[in-house]
Parts: sequence; C-alpha cells; structure tokens
Amino acid sequence: MSQSALRDRMFSYVSPTVTLFPAAYGLVFGTRHGVRQFGEDIQKLYEWGYFKQLIISGGITDGDDCSEAAVMSQELVARGVPKTIMILEDHARNTCENVVFSRSKIGNASLTDILLVGKMSSARRYIMTVRKQWPEIRHICCHRVNYFGCDEKRWWEDAEFRKRIISEYRKIPAYLAKGYIQEIEIVNGVVI
Repeated sequence: MSQSALRDRMFSYVSPTVTLFPAAYGLVFGTRHGVRQFGEDIQKLYEWGYFKQLIISGGITDGDDCSEAAVMSQELVARGVPKTIMILEDHARNTCENVVFSRSKIGNASLTDILLVGKMSSARRYIMTVRKQWPEIRHICCHRVNYFGCDEKRWWEDAEFRKRIISEYRKIPAYLAKGYIQEIEIVNGVVI
C-alpha cells in the first residue's frame, strides 16, 4: 500500500464524513483546544437549526480552575447562543464519561437521535462511544471541528493534526477490546 493510500485509509477511518441532520440534542465533547473554532462551528449549527438543546460535556483538566464545559459555554454565550438551551456536564474526564454523564444529565428524556460535535481527529471514537454507552440512540451524526493549522486533505503536514490522527488510529482497537466502544459501519454518510 502506498503512503498516500495509507494516509487516506487512516483518515477516513478515524474521521469519517457523516451526513448531518437536525436533532433535538447536540452533544459537545469537551476540549481546551480550538475553543474559538468550536464556538464558531456550534454557533452556525445552532443558527442553521441542527439542534434545539445543547449538552456541553467536559470537566476540569490539570492546571485549570474552570471546566471545559464552562469555558465552551462562555464562548457560545459570547457568540449569542442562548444559555437557556445549554445543559452543562462538568465532571467528565474522558470520552466515555462525556457520554455516560451526559446521558444521566438529561434523565428520562428518551432520545433516538443526536448530533455530536467534537474534534475532527476523534469523530469515529465519539460515534463508537455513543453506540456502546447510549444504545437507545439509533441515529447519530457528527460535526467534525477542524481547529488544526491545515485543511483535512493535507492533515499529515500539521504536526499536531498528524499526531492526533495516528494516536486515534492506534488506540481504537484497545478501546474495542476493553468494551468501551462498539464498532460502527457508515454507508453513504449514514451511521448504521
């Protein structure tokens, strides 16, 4: 396999393109990276009607006083997204906890669809985690935020982008083996 083919295979596996659809809830996976770009993308998704309620998940990371959820919420409020539609989950320290704790935050609300918003480099793992940890949700779409220094078609040219794609590609099999996530199939942009 050529180096170009291997790069394409890695990227399309780790960061699949999924067709977006409007959902009652959006779930933002916490981050301290690219908050401005996340804010811009989420603001547009809100304005375009892709979600009505937004769960923002992310706890306090080492060396910080404010949770990732609070930081993202502040960014969104500054952009005009109403705080009243936000549900903050501020204890999660990893992707599995993002999903499990967010699920508990909305209580008895029965969801069958959701819009995920997260790093472009982790899109598949987000979907796989929801499929395993929140099986009632049957229809999943994912908006991939690209806050890296280059276009996704040239991801290997940015050191941080490259590091994150390769790391995801390597860790997904271990997460599958531990039962944290479930394999998915994507056909014509739809998660099966």
